[in-house]
Amino acid sequence: MLKKSSGADGTTEVAWQEERRTMTLEGEPVLEYSLYWPELRQTGWGGRWINQYYRCLARSWRLRWQREIYWKACLELAERRAASRPFTPWTGRLAGEVTLNRDGILSLRLEGEEVRGDGKPCRVQWGDTWKVREGAPCTLRDFFPGKGRPNRRLAAEISEQGRTRRAAGDCFLDQDWERGVKRFLPEREFCVTPEGVEFAFPQCTIAPAAEGNPVFLLPVPGEAREQS
Repeated sequence: MLKKSSGADGTTEVAWQEERRTMTLEGEPVLEYSLYWPELRQTGWGGRWINQYYRCLARSWRLRWQREIYWKACLELAERRAASRPFTPWTGRLAGEVTLNRDGILSLRLEGEEVRGDGKPCRVQWGDTWKVREGAPCTLRDFFPGKGRPNRRLAAEISEQGRTRRAAGDCFLDQDWERGVKRFLPEREFCVTPEGVEFAFPQCTIAPAAEGNPVFLLPVPGEAREQS
């Protein structure tokens, strides 16, 4: 167990579970990974469904590292040994944090990272926002009400924000990044903060790999803010 957090009304308690492991080959470290995943306490059936989801998520990442990634790291170690070249252990990490915890709404920001030896890091960032009592994910309509799907107007707002940030030199985006915003808008994988709804785009979809996961924050309309 890593840490606990709870909402202002004390209805949702979150305990972060921790797992670390160093995998070796003939005594030499090959892959080091760390896993952190949330566990909700005293939240009824809804919380149990959410906990089951995160246990499955942690298991999926664990198996990826223990099988596919570990064996690839072992192959690179063998190749470097044969060439008398130094080997750097591969690393993996999955971690998260609570971004909003109130009135039965729990939102989390999760980040995954893999570094293969001395290569460049591969990163993924996404959000999960839950109605704890129901054990069901929130939708964009919960925060951006109105007729029709909110995707189009949100993509337009993100594009406007991106143009401003790009002009100010705040971020580097691809030439056709606005097309990517419409295509890769994370309409289900968002998190909510006190400042608004956060959208993290997949690496290499609208910006160079060095930019990681470009993040855009959109304020929630006043009416939806009062309801959430």
